[in-house]
Amino acid sequence: MNAQKQKMKFLAVKLTALKSELKVSREILNSASREVESMFSKKYFPEQPAEPVNPEEAEIATKEEGEEQEHPEQEQRTTYEPNPNSENLSDIESAAKKADPEVKSTFRKIAMHIHPDKLGELPDGFEKAKKTELFDRAREALENNDILTLSDVAMEIGIDIPEITELKLKQTEEKVIAIKKELNQIESSLVWHWFFTNDATQKDNILKKLFELMYANNPRS
Repeated sequence: MNAQKQKMKFLAVKLTALKSELKVSREILNSASREVESMFSKKYFPEQPAEPVNPEEAEIATKEEGEEQEHPEQEQRTTYEPNPNSENLSDIESAAKKADPEVKSTFRKIAMHIHPDKLGELPDGFEKAKKTELFDRAREALENNDILTLSDVAMEIGIDIPEITELKLKQTEEKVIAIKKELNQIESSLVWHWFFTNDATQKDNILKKLFELMYANNPRS
């Protein structure tokens, strides 16, 4: 494997792992935010119905009181976040229409080998599960116009891949940076620290600070 392909594989694997981490981190943050909002409403407004939770407001409560928050990651999400609802052929065809020619071509080659319709005769087991997982990765890559991840999948199943340009590598590096930035913001939030700390005193102190910030910004107060 030449240096270009090694770099491509490294970035593709890293991007896939970071996407998974981001998805789980968002789920944790949203769940913890709802829990904090529920406790806040019960404590300060027990006679009023709880307002719908706004996860974005919960995310911005960071360790530094009064620190102005920005959300540059909001602009990035549509560029790399997978679409979990794309399961049928029409969705795949719709995604293909928006993809670059080399992305569509590579996906078609992959689909010829590991599309679920091609796996019907395989017995349930590791090989079928692995190929199904690879096809899911390929489909997400198609939706995101992600030639690097598609190329990584193609290499795994022995398909020749197109030449990856330096521009594509740079764009993927930028996606990696954007996801890391959002993860850092999530993990620096007060809600995140409240959720993960095991020290009861520290947990209470963080919750108190959260309540102070929420009360100051709550229209019901």
